[in-house]
Amino acid sequence: MTSHYEFDAADFADHLAAMGDDELFRLMAQLEKQSEDIRPEYRNTSDIFGKIALVESAIEDRFPGQILAPYKDWRQRQPDL
Repeated sequence: MTSHYEFDAADFADHLAAMGDDELFRLMAQLEKQSEDIRPEYRNTSDIFGKIALVESAIEDRFPGQILAPYKDWRQRQPDL
């Protein structure tokens, strides 16, 4: 049985704004992992890539001019990822 829901980007962005840096980076790592598991024929209908774009934007807003460097640095320090 499939469940259909409407992804609310504004609500998701608000949720991201309330997260701490570590939470935001963990979410990005989880979304990246989930994106690897999406079969090519389902990529156009998945909201995962939209979420990744919003998380990338949130990271870039928090760390202006650094693009995703803080996330990449955090990622290297995580032995369990």
